[in-house]
Amino acid sequence: MSQYAITNLGWVLAAGTGSGKPLLTDAGLAKWQAGDDAALADFSAKPYLNSVKGYLDPAGSYCLAACSLALGKREAAVRELSGIVSVSRYGAPLSARKFHEQFAEKGPRFASPLIFPHGYANTAGNLAAIEFGFAGPHLVLQGRQDVREALDLALQRLENSEADEMLVAAYEATDEISLPDGMAARNGAIALRLAATAAEPLLALDRNQLWALPAPDLETGTVSALLDLLRALAGK
Repeated sequence: MSQYAITNLGWVLAAGTGSGKPLLTDAGLAKWQAGDDAALADFSAKPYLNSVKGYLDPAGSYCLAACSLALGKREAAVRELSGIVSVSRYGAPLSARKFHEQFAEKGPRFASPLIFPHGYANTAGNLAAIEFGFAGPHLVLQGRQDVREALDLALQRLENSEADEMLVAAYEATDEISLPDGMAARNGAIALRLAATAAEPLLALDRNQLWALPAPDLETGTVSALLDLLRALAGK
C-alpha cells in the first residue's frame, strides 16, 4: 500500500491560528473546554482570502482560513488534479437558524437570500474548492462518521491518480442552542494537504496506518476528532 505525505497543516482554533508542525507538538493547541469558543466570535477570514465575500457563516470563515493556511501563498489557478474532502458533524446551524428566524419574522420576501445558502453543511467545502481552484475530486461528509473516512477517501484519490494533491478540512461552528442539552462542540477548523511526495513532510501516512489507530472520539465534533487523530499519528 502506497504511503503519502501530509505536507502542511492549517488551523483556526480558539487557542490560536497558524500553520505547520506546531499543531502536532504544541500541547496548548490541544487543550479545549466548553466556553473557549468565545475567542472565535470576531474571527474573520478576510485576511486569508483573495476574493470578497458578502456574507460568510462562521463555518465558512473557519474552513476557508484553515485551507488558506494549509496551502500557503500560491498563484491563483484552476487545478484539475487537486481535490478536497470536507467533514463536519454539525454543519452550519447558525446561518440556518438565522435565516429561519428572518423567514418567520419577516416572511419569505424579506428573509435574506445571502444567508440561505450558507446554512448548508456542504457550503464551506464548496467555497474552499472555488476559492482555491480545486477542480478535482470533491466530497462533503456531514454527521457522525469517523473522520478517518475523510482521510481515507483522500488517500484513495491519490492512489488511483484521480488527484495529485488533496485537501482535507474538518470544521465546526455551532452553539449551545443548536446542540442537545449538556453537549458542547469545539468550534474552528483544521485543514491538511496530502500529496504523493514531499521533501520535508510533516507526517507520512498510508491507509493501513490510518485504520490501525483507535477511532477518535466524535463527541465534541470533527475538529477535536481530527486533532486527536493527527497527534496520535505523530505519537503525541
